[in-house]
Amino acid sequence: MKKKRMFAGLLAGALLAASLAGCGAASGSTAQPGSTASSAGAGVVEVTIPSYKTGENVGAVFFEPQVERFNQAYEGQYHITLESVPQDTFLDQMKMLAQQGELPVLVQSGDVDWLSNVVYPNGLAYDLSGWLEENPELKARLMPDGLAFCTDESGAIYSMPLATVRPTGFFWNSALWDTQEDLSAMTMEQFITAMGDQKIAFSTAENGWVAALFLTAAIAGEEGGIEWLQAGVENRIVDFSEPAFVNAIGTLQQMLQNNAAPNSIGATYADAANSFMSNQAALIANGPWMSSDFASTNSANWSNGFDGANVRAALFPGQIGIANTATYGEWFISANAAPEEIELALAFLEFINSPEEIEAYLLAEGGDAPGLTYSDGFKEEQGKTQVLADLAADTTADTTFVPCILDVIPSSVANADFGMLLPSLADGTFTPEDFAQRMTQAATEATAE
Repeated sequence: MKKKRMFAGLLAGALLAASLAGCGAASGSTAQPGSTASSAGAGVVEVTIPSYKTGENVGAVFFEPQVERFNQAYEGQYHITLESVPQDTFLDQMKMLAQQGELPVLVQSGDVDWLSNVVYPNGLAYDLSGWLEENPELKARLMPDGLAFCTDESGAIYSMPLATVRPTGFFWNSALWDTQEDLSAMTMEQFITAMGDQKIAFSTAENGWVAALFLTAAIAGEEGGIEWLQAGVENRIVDFSEPAFVNAIGTLQQMLQNNAAPNSIGATYADAANSFMSNQAALIANGPWMSSDFASTNSANWSNGFDGANVRAALFPGQIGIANTATYGEWFISANAAPEEIELALAFLEFINSPEEIEAYLLAEGGDAPGLTYSDGFKEEQGKTQVLADLAADTTADTTFVPCILDVIPSSVANADFGMLLPSLADGTFTPEDFAQRMTQAATEATAE
């Protein structure tokens, strides 16, 4: 593969500043999704990639400038143009293009069912295994669990494994709860005792996101809970009579009844976030991407004396980080692309997984790259955002990653039934056993359709 050397000077200014400063727009396109074109005259290989990480999408803040940095690094050789596709229709559009044999050279999809049941069996994805073997330093940056998950029985790798993980933990307001204890080193029982009567900003409407995160941590704290959650990655959970789940529901019920912030029942995630950032709750669970909400530039969203500088972060008790590391990556390359387009696609995957770009991504969106030795500049910049530094310090070789409960159950149950059942758990109408039975019934009906 032809490679143009990326010099540090080009990226040093762009990687940290662009990742933090905001959105730079990629050039528009009038081409049809999936189309490619070679630049006339200069021999530049140019492709168009449909993406939902454009415009107002939150992912565009980092991704659009990243594509521009790639275009600058490979100026005169490769050029990527982004075409906006709404996120809610993106996967359907990729499926349609696949049926028509018109997939773009780079496809942005991590949908497990479509990839494993359609894309890979039908030879639609390019095998990355040989290329990764030729790039051992790059391969060493990838998450081991993800690399193993993406490698099939023949040794082929059709999806680019991830180099980063963004473990979800929780945030607390040190102005309300000035604990000096190592919270992630506790058991869940010790954690609840340490909380006392501190309030948690729960959400129970929609998919009950915040409640689901605490439930996941509680399951992981039960005997056999980690294995039960991890097994659900490949085989969706439909039977909720597992003791680890029932016991964890009891723990969640206790928190909902004793520690829920006012108006938690029926609250959306936005309501929960507002509750936390108005000093009505001392804790909220969410991912590292929430760190930007605590920056002074977003103080217009604070009230009642809340100050983002007081927020600290930790992984969950038992050194539990909620993240699915055994998963397909975000990108695959179309096997039907022309050789020069595949060269471009490989160059792009190498670029976004370079140390500089990984560090820029972590500064912009949080997380950790266990296979990367961080630069001094990165550690200095990361230290300026307290909650990111907290989560990075908590993410060690002792951390256990587990998938969120919402990611290992049927999607209809995750998106509707779970949240709808939570109020009955909170008010005591349901026992933990009742809740588990209702979840089993909903999951059984969903999988029978």
